[in-house]
Amino acid sequence: MNHIVITKSEAERILNAEGSEVYVSLDLGISSSKIDVSNGIADIIGQKIPIKEFEAVKEKACYAVEDNQLKRVAFFSEETNLFYKLLPTKDWPTITLSSTPMHRFTFVSPKKDTESKIKEISPMKGNVLDTCCGLGYTAIMASKDADKVFTFERDQNVLRIAEYNPYSQQLFSNKKIKISEKNIFPEIKKFKSSFFSRVIHDPPTFKHSPELYSREFHAELFRVLKKDGILYHYCSSPQITKGRLLYPRIARQLKEAGFHGIEYHGSSSGIRALK
Repeated sequence: MNHIVITKSEAERILNAEGSEVYVSLDLGISSSKIDVSNGIADIIGQKIPIKEFEAVKEKACYAVEDNQLKRVAFFSEETNLFYKLLPTKDWPTITLSSTPMHRFTFVSPKKDTESKIKEISPMKGNVLDTCCGLGYTAIMASKDADKVFTFERDQNVLRIAEYNPYSQQLFSNKKIKISEKNIFPEIKKFKSSFFSRVIHDPPTFKHSPELYSREFHAELFRVLKKDGILYHYCSSPQITKGRLLYPRIARQLKEAGFHGIEYHGSSSGIRALK
């Protein structure tokens, strides 16, 4: 895959380099590459882009270099009625679904957000279930020490965005990660009891996937987790200003399912629970 992806900061460097060579990042900060800018054209690894195109690059967007053009990594799906966009942050990008971000990024970066979730279920070991893949950050980070990571993404549009994200590439190349383009809600029933040593449940908002917050699904999470296994359950707080919090209800349901040692940790905005 390895798409060329730039943001406004790189576009500005190219605009200021007319008639010379300049080093820019073509993979959102992972590496730096030298490109030639002359005669009104930027030559980016064989892709020849008119300089004027870079003037239209917007601040909160990522652009792929394809077919000698700049194409914003964003699109609308008539099937889901959602608008998908790869949004740059101060480290790893996030994905937005009709303006709803899938990671915390205002006060905590997506990289730090992922690290805080992985820390909740450390030490990592055995088979790991990552219920909702997204851009694949938790699956990739968990795979460093896990035997195998099983991750699920029912929305092909999300994976389409992930294909452009330089920080998601291990999702498609790491042999320790098994990704299924299916809905975890029915699929979890196919796993044997006590199959996973660790479970990361980081679902979309309640509005998008209410079934993943249900008692039925929490019972399945308990069933597939091994004794002494650890569950991390992310709980967003979209209505905290109105005094309505989600995590007390989730904690109650997890206890009813059989989990113990249930603790809400504000640092990761989620619940850690044991079996």
